[in-house]
Amino acid sequence: MRRSRLRSLLIAMLALAFCVAAVWFAWQTGSWLERLFAVSMAIFLGLVAGVSTLIALDRTPVLEIDEEGLTDRGSPVRAGRVPWQSVRRVEAKSVGNRRYLVVQVYRPQRFLADLDPERRRAAEELIQQHGTPLVIPWEALDQSLDTVVEQAEALRQSAAT
Repeated sequence: MRRSRLRSLLIAMLALAFCVAAVWFAWQTGSWLERLFAVSMAIFLGLVAGVSTLIALDRTPVLEIDEEGLTDRGSPVRAGRVPWQSVRRVEAKSVGNRRYLVVQVYRPQRFLADLDPERRRAAEELIQQHGTPLVIPWEALDQSLDTVVEQAEALRQSAAT
């Protein structure tokens, strides 16, 4: 599963359009305070457009699923390779209007060992909320969450037998 290119490109195009508008405004205004504000907005929006473009061009998978396990690059833990023997179940969860892929693992605390303090705090919060540190936000990914859950559960169950 990869990030959606469409969403990132849309953000980049909007940011670029507003950046051009901010440059035009800075050029037209007579007040130095308005010009300073417009130039700072143009710089910020230019950076947003650049970062969004880089994200759209990045084709690194956020999640890879195969017969042996899954590779996580989308959760705050970024656990890497997780074999199916460590996975209890894979499920979809909704919190408000946001959807998540939740990978329940047998020993969630072992994923905290090598994390930096900021990622460790995020993982501990996820363990308290969901019982696992492997929670991947799904809104910007390119496949259906329900389909991925079905495929992952089928692979997990076939690996267990």
